Amino acid sequence: MKNYDIEADRSQIADLFMRYVKIILHEYKDKVPTDIKEKLSKITDFKDLVQIENTGTISLFAKPSDSTIHLPLDAYKAIQALSQFPEYGLDKSHQTHDKNNMIINDNTYRDFVEHVILKGETPVEYFREILLHEVMHICGSGGSSALAEGFNELKTRELASKYGLETSCCGYPKETKIAFELQQIFGKEICDKLAFSQLKERFTILREELGEEAVSLYADVYANMEHQFRPYMNKNYPGVAGIKEKCDTYDKIDYSKVYDSLNQYKKQKEENKSLSKKRGFVNQITLNFLIGFSISIFFLLSLILFPK
Repeated sequence: MKNYDIEADRSQIADLFMRYVKIILHEYKDKVPTDIKEKLSKITDFKDLVQIENTGTISLFAKPSDSTIHLPLDAYKAIQALSQFPEYGLDKSHQTHDKNNMIINDNTYRDFVEHVILKGETPVEYFREILLHEVMHICGSGGSSALAEGFNELKTRELASKYGLETSCCGYPKETKIAFELQQIFGKEICDKLAFSQLKERFTILREELGEEAVSLYADVYANMEHQFRPYMNKNYPGVAGIKEKCDTYDKIDYSKVYDSLNQYKKQKEENKSLSKKRGFVNQITLNFLIGFSISIFFLLSLILFPK
């Protein structure tokens, strides 16, 4: 393996870890659970929470239960192998996105790997583009389920866009698009709350804020996404071979039933809105008629009671 300075990488990630926690707690101060805020405020050395080990995967990941970040040794081996490709480092300024498509784009993990190769990234550069998403988890943003990961990535990209932070904008693209669709329906404030809540709490929030129809939609979307997502999430993808397997497995995820539910919900809402407008129009006509009729009666009575 190349002579990478792993301890220097660990220090660099720890510094970013600390910075990201401060930014997230500032941005979502009313959304991050109180116990998590208290736990994070007691951390004195973030480097102690950054571990480098054989994890059986090539992706950096977080363990919110103990607030740790795990850097996989396999990533060092994988990037060393990628560095042998003739395309490695051909475009040092390569980007996966710009300001216009940072939130929603068609990037996949495959695009991220191509980006790593073309830019000629080192392991720590690769880690930095994943880190913000994982620190969001440590700060209480949900994960593990498809929809929770979609909301976490959506909030990651929104935060990165606002504060100019590094992120690949390639994580969980299909799930992010669905989270964005739900945000268009439910509103950003509610979705910020959902992102930092447990599943049962999410149902309570939706019920109190939007009613049972929103709860039913969320439950339906959640269940359909899990059915497609679980085979992908339950696998490990070690080494260079794992890169291709991870890409191929993700490509098989099909959320067409989810979009059927979303489209049906939006159609029903539009129909209800149209019906409400028609009712309002009819009510206005009726009101105008009654007002006109009352004026006419008043005029006739005045002629009878007060003849000239």
